[in-house]
Amino acid sequence: MKTFLMRTAAFALAALALFATLLIFSDKEPLRTVLTELTDSTEYATSASAEIMPHIANMQKSDGATKVILGDSVCWQIFDPFNLCNTDYRIDGTNRAVTLAGQYLLAQQFLQFHPEATDVYLVLIPESFSAGADEDYAYQYLVAPFAQAGLLENLDATTQSELRAAYGGVFLRPGLARWFESSPLGKKLYLNSLPAPKTEKGALVPLAVRSLQALADLCAARGVALHLLCAPLPDTENSRAALANLEQAFRDEGLYDTYSSYFTQVCWYDSALFGGDGVHFDSARADQAFFTEVLTAMQQQTGLLEGLVTSY
Repeated sequence: MKTFLMRTAAFALAALALFATLLIFSDKEPLRTVLTELTDSTEYATSASAEIMPHIANMQKSDGATKVILGDSVCWQIFDPFNLCNTDYRIDGTNRAVTLAGQYLLAQQFLQFHPEATDVYLVLIPESFSAGADEDYAYQYLVAPFAQAGLLENLDATTQSELRAAYGGVFLRPGLARWFESSPLGKKLYLNSLPAPKTEKGALVPLAVRSLQALADLCAARGVALHLLCAPLPDTENSRAALANLEQAFRDEGLYDTYSSYFTQVCWYDSALFGGDGVHFDSARADQAFFTEVLTAMQQQTGLLEGLVTSY
């Protein structure tokens, strides 16, 4: 019986060692492709870091830009068509999963590499203020790319603590984050081991409050104007309720007076112009001419975005 148990234990250890070896090298071809297909990990092969890290590099590109436009995917949709025809403005909308912590890090890099900067524009829909450290996809869009760039240490201590609690300190290290992005199997095992994101969140999570304040402090220290703009919204009961809830949250945090224009200068549009998600404009209807009209309306409504070029 003793011999049997020892052989069983030895076999188990050998199997574990083999699995560990395969996992360690699961980011290298051809093993990467083989294991990805065998373990049904194909959906984890797409790298969020490959999407976000170019935005970080764009912020670090020293040139003549003096203004930066950051924000979520709605910001990206309406501003990105004019990215190439603007030189004074750097246009770099990303998505909600980056969270306001990621937006802060992008702005911080822009200001670091553009000492002549004058303005930071943050364009968000109300729902983007509810994205916290445990947001679905936050590891892939916030932790992994900014960890690889060595920027997570630029966040406030509380946010860093929240990220360690949500993902484990060792998984915030650049090397391991880089490995996860290269190993679909490793990413699948890790992400599926995490607790499910909280489904009930407030309109304005603490992470958003801290990040917005950190950005305001950074801009003030650099003599840069910070502009918080609401992205265009569908004129629906749900959208108006979301904006009202966020406004109350801003009032509760003592932030309303500073950012009141976010709530009073909203551009509302017929909900029929939006796609199936009710958030983004219907791409089949919205072309460059349409977005030129949208940005012209935002300029007129806010009195901001001077000099933004909307034609080629």
